[in-house]
Amino acid sequence: MAVDSVGQNETGHRETVARSRLTDRLRSSNTEAVLLHAPAGYGKSVLLAEWAGSDPRPFAWVALTAAHDDPAVLLSAIAEAFEPIEPVEAAVIDSIQTSRPNLDVVVPRLERALRGRVVPAVLVLDELEHLDSPASLRLVEALLGGVGDGSCLALATRAVPPIHVSRLRAEGRLTVLETRDLMMTPGEARRLLAGAGVAARAEEVETIVVKTEGWPVALYLAGMTRGGGAPQAWLPDAGFGGDERNLVDYIRDELLATLSAEDVDFLTRVSFLDRLGGELCDFVLEADGSGARLAELARRNMLLVPLDRRDEWFRLHSLLADMLRSELGRRHGGEVAALHLRASRWAEADGDPERAVDFAIAAGDFERAGRLIWEAVPSFKTTGRHATVQRWIERIGLERAARDPHLSLTLAHGHLADGDGDEAEYWAAIACAHLDAPESLAADVPAGLALIDATLARGGTAAMATAAELARTALPEESRWGAMADLMAGVAAHLSGDRDGAHQALSDAARRASVWNVPLVQILALSQLSLLAAADDDWPTARILASQARSGVDRAGLIARPSVALAMAVSAYVNAADQRRSEALADAAAARALLARVRGFGAWFVVETAAALAATAIELNEPTIASQFLASARLRLADLRDAPMPAAWLQEIDAAVTRRSASSLPDLTPAELRVLRMLPSHLSYRQIADELIVSPNTVKTQVRSTYLKLGVSSRHEAVEICRAALSPDRGDSRTPPAP
Repeated sequence: MAVDSVGQNETGHRETVARSRLTDRLRSSNTEAVLLHAPAGYGKSVLLAEWAGSDPRPFAWVALTAAHDDPAVLLSAIAEAFEPIEPVEAAVIDSIQTSRPNLDVVVPRLERALRGRVVPAVLVLDELEHLDSPASLRLVEALLGGVGDGSCLALATRAVPPIHVSRLRAEGRLTVLETRDLMMTPGEARRLLAGAGVAARAEEVETIVVKTEGWPVALYLAGMTRGGGAPQAWLPDAGFGGDERNLVDYIRDELLATLSAEDVDFLTRVSFLDRLGGELCDFVLEADGSGARLAELARRNMLLVPLDRRDEWFRLHSLLADMLRSELGRRHGGEVAALHLRASRWAEADGDPERAVDFAIAAGDFERAGRLIWEAVPSFKTTGRHATVQRWIERIGLERAARDPHLSLTLAHGHLADGDGDEAEYWAAIACAHLDAPESLAADVPAGLALIDATLARGGTAAMATAAELARTALPEESRWGAMADLMAGVAAHLSGDRDGAHQALSDAARRASVWNVPLVQILALSQLSLLAAADDDWPTARILASQARSGVDRAGLIARPSVALAMAVSAYVNAADQRRSEALADAAAARALLARVRGFGAWFVVETAAALAATAIELNEPTIASQFLASARLRLADLRDAPMPAAWLQEIDAAVTRRSASSLPDLTPAELRVLRMLPSHLSYRQIADELIVSPNTVKTQVRSTYLKLGVSSRHEAVEICRAALSPDRGDSRTPPAP
């Protein structure tokens, strides 16, 4: 059964689908040779025929078979093809038709005869893969050496051609059309389907082209399957895959029938792999020589798509893979789980957790899958890969997940990353039930539960520090969860007023999170460090740390996750202090929206986020909004026992709100007030700018704005008002630094 890029109308008459983009390329080529190199079903023969119909030169056509792998038979066939155009010299034929032909005589005569031809022509050798003997291939080389003066040699083959393609290409003597060139475009596919009586919409054509990877024969069979009568619409659920009967027959007859039973068995047993490499296939099959086998199959163009330039990694065409996977279940059903399990072990050792999990689930080893998912969660749940974890859980099922401690912990920490403390507690309780069977429990399960306790901090700051330390001690140094343990230890130290301990633990958390690619932990650690720097009035450092945290949010795609509300609030606070009003307003709005979605979360997180938003509001001259967030923070402050830091910060912010509301300098922004306070110092604008770490132009702008609001025209007048309004007994309205 040989089917190429053809369609079929209502009468059953087969007609070609014109591929002018390819025939134009062939017709305009000025090279001595053309090579069409692709697997079966890519329309090589039909394309050559279409080219012959549009080229003014005559075509001499030889459809090769295994019989032509004899130089005498091959040369006779070529001479017969040339006979109607311009006969080949008799001396050439005579030299090959002896009992023991001497190629050293035949080849020079053939080259001379070709160079002496008068009529330019195209010689087609179709299905060149049938030629394998050195003698026959030497004749092909002679043909390449003799064509010229407007003539051309066209070769079509499924296998890697036995000629020096790279050298001929470099010399400008060869035009090559490969598989990617012969894939059908959506326009060609639409015409082919229409010829089969299928009226498909543009988006449906796109879908079927993607599924078939533009394989002309598959598109033709899809049309034949759906059409065959009066034109009809393509049904939305009318898929097309490797289990289609017509396609299965074609693949078996045209592709697999040319392979040995061992090769077919090899392809079937590795068909579940999304990529094929020698070492991987050896490991999965517990065999040797897979690399050489793959290279040979690729050379024979068995729908193996190379994935690199070194021919080390391949993948099967999706339709061939579909078919072989169906065969795998029928032929090797009892071995499927073991194959997937070995693939999972390979992927884990190769540092590919996603494939390791997928193969473990396919193998039905949910305990292994649970452990792998738990280890992957710190990176996947905090880098925008949330959907991948959700897909794994859906494949496993919640009921089965509840029976596995690692999967229960995964769900708990997933809800934690979503800012849902209540659901996190629910699944933590389910995971905790597995502690009754310690003999089969991994040491990281108690550590995972301790991290949830530390994050939710239901027992106060002291209990939070204890839980964080338990996790830090239990987890191995290489665990990704160690970064989160450092973070929670740093937060607990910060809340209790241990600034040195907080700085050390938070720095460790940021470093480990960077090394292990756990961006959410890194973002929160940097935000906490920014608050520490602001408390030391080290605004350059605070600015850098807050900016790094804010950039991390965008880079990791976490802008919609409630767990970054604190980072957004800290960024807003630092931007407001720097008088970056638009950035501060945008980040504050995002932080407010995210904080509103937090449910039952740790009080420390809510208090710190609300306090940072209150401090931002003061910097933006919005005392009413600051009071609202202060009230929100105080509602959760009682849940933070043994935490002097947030209480002191809220008290300082409250005092700043009071001072700002009672100030006789209404409408001045905090930045303008800071400049006003420095006017009595007799510093120059540049010196004031250096003190405030802003540009001189910014100082000038703020001074002009201050003069306008105060109704003065000189520095002396502004100083007098400053002394009266900001006397020592009244203080100033500057936002208190972060604790």
